[in-house]
Amino acid sequence: MFDFFKKKAPDNGIYAPVNGTFVAITEVPDGVFSQKMMGDGFAVVPAAETIFSPVSGTVVSIFPTKHAIGIKTDRGQDVIVHMGIETVDLAGAPFDVYVKEGAKVHSNTKLARMDLAHIAAEQRENHVIVVFPELPANHLELTETGKVEQGHQVGTLL
Repeated sequence: MFDFFKKKAPDNGIYAPVNGTFVAITEVPDGVFSQKMMGDGFAVVPAAETIFSPVSGTVVSIFPTKHAIGIKTDRGQDVIVHMGIETVDLAGAPFDVYVKEGAKVHSNTKLARMDLAHIAAEQRENHVIVVFPELPANHLELTETGKVEQGHQVGTLL
C-alpha cells in the first residue's frame, strides 16, 4: 500500500552503449585495455554513431578531448566510456558530447556521437570500451557475445 515510500534499489544492470558486436575486454586491440590495466569491462565495435550510457548514474567527468566520459553508478562504482582507440590525439574532432558533468544518466541517455568515417579516415579503431577501473575481482558478470543492440542488458554488477 505504501510502496511509494520505499527507496528504489539502484540499477546494477550494464547495457550495450551502441548497436554492434560485443567484444571481451581481453580481445580489445590495445594492451592497456586487453590486459585490464584500466580495469575489467567489455567493448562494442559500433554499427551506429550515437553512444548511450551503459549504466544508471551521474556523469562525473568529460575528458577535454571528448573521447571518454566518466560516470559514477548509482551504486558508487566508477565507469569510463572510452570511444575509439588512440583517439585522444584527434583533439575531440570526431566527437559531439550531449551531456554535461553532473547529468543523471541511464541506458537510454545519449552521451555522445562519434563520427565513424572520421575515425576510419584517421586509421583508428572505433571500439566503444566500457571499463570499471576500481571494480573488485568477480564483481562483473557479462552475459552477451556476438551482436548486441543498444540498451539491451549485457551484464550485471555483482
